[in-house]
Amino acid sequence: MACTTPDCTGEHGANQISHQVIYRERTYVIHSVPADVCPECGDVRLIEETLFHIESLLKKKGRSKVAVLVYEC
Repeated sequence: MACTTPDCTGEHGANQISHQVIYRERTYVIHSVPADVCPECGDVRLIEETLFHIESLLKKKGRSKVAVLVYEC
């Protein structure tokens, strides 16, 4: 898919990223998150299914003292 960032001519491609999110006043880093990333400008797109999975992970681990999570399907 073509990147929609102004003046960027790159194409989004499948990749895995580390995603940082604040949930209930805590910061979590989630590794191995599937995303479409533009190699030219670094624009990142997460699909809706991925966002729902991350939300589910946070609800399960929200009370844990661990601040690093790994995205697993």
